Amino acid sequence: MSLPLWKIKRELKRQGRQLKNIGPRLASLLFSRTYYDLFLSGKKTVTEGQIPKGPKVAVYLIFPSSGILGSHIEALRYLAQNGYAPVVVSNLPLDEGDLEHLRAHAHLVIQRPNYGYDFGGYRDGVLEVAARHTSVERFVLLNDSAWFPLPGSRNWLADAEALELDFVGAATNYGHTRVDPKNFRDIRWHYSSNHRNFHYCSFALMMSGKLFNDKRFQRFWKSFPLTNDKTVTVRRGEIGLTKWVIQQGFSHGSTLDIAALDQRLAEYGIDELRAIAAQTLMPQSPSMKEVLEDTVRSAESKEDLVNVILTAIARKGISYAQPRLIHRDYGFAFLKKSPLWLDEDASNLTLAFTRDLEGEFGKVLQAEALDLRRTRAAEFAPAPD
Repeated sequence: MSLPLWKIKRELKRQGRQLKNIGPRLASLLFSRTYYDLFLSGKKTVTEGQIPKGPKVAVYLIFPSSGILGSHIEALRYLAQNGYAPVVVSNLPLDEGDLEHLRAHAHLVIQRPNYGYDFGGYRDGVLEVAARHTSVERFVLLNDSAWFPLPGSRNWLADAEALELDFVGAATNYGHTRVDPKNFRDIRWHYSSNHRNFHYCSFALMMSGKLFNDKRFQRFWKSFPLTNDKTVTVRRGEIGLTKWVIQQGFSHGSTLDIAALDQRLAEYGIDELRAIAAQTLMPQSPSMKEVLEDTVRSAESKEDLVNVILTAIARKGISYAQPRLIHRDYGFAFLKKSPLWLDEDASNLTLAFTRDLEGEFGKVLQAEALDLRRTRAAEFAPAPD
């Protein structure tokens, strides 16, 4: 069967874009790290904080475009209360007031040029900790692309430690083939780390001392190809780190195990499944959103609703697609921020979720979510009450 002309044209255009990007990306991979180390790293500053050094360390990467927020301080308190010495890495310069505020809740505060996205900041944090510690018992990487710890959630640090693995993520992506939305009824759930783009999400990672202290791990970061090409950073960073850990034979896993998610969803009644499907976030995925909306409206069987939910998760990742479900049923401690400005429907669902979070910190998160909606998605309609 011959391909339609429009598909052939689309593929040719895609390959043309890839060829066009080969030169710049190759140059970036070959020279960007050297450029940063020789010319930009000298602008990095390291300030001592008031939290003492300890055997457990957490690098917390921030991008404080609105200054230091209540959620930043709460995250640092949480880390310290759980025995971790927080090392804050800021990809933006801090004013004196914010720096002093952070010093009270951190072991170190690193300010660096905004180069290399999250993994550029992680690299500086890893190398600084390695230079100052002869041995580390536990090491955590976190960033403020997600709020944590959510009110009413489980203690992620304790859960990750309890797994006694070398490498633990709060969540994973792409452990299942991405099914075409219109073929959602054909999905057969089989979630595995063997899939090509499977990775542990980089917004929350824990490493054992065995892994962190390994000279190969240090070499990975020293030679990491810093670049301001976001696609390359994701492939070499988030996906690349996961693949490196697996290939080196380190034990690995996630505190959010969704291998049996199909069975868990099948236990719900049809009305609950319809509500879960209706609350699915699919930013920048119009075809999947259309299928979800049609299925929510017309589905007469539990199987259709389970399959459409699983298809959405396979395509977008569970931490993006189902924040309410995983918080309620798994005690998930993180909430991704970007849906607030990527898509109006996803933004509305995220705001609704933050409104339901309890306590004073819940109010803090709701206020920060509203501010992000106003400042980064001014083209959206006013936020619903």
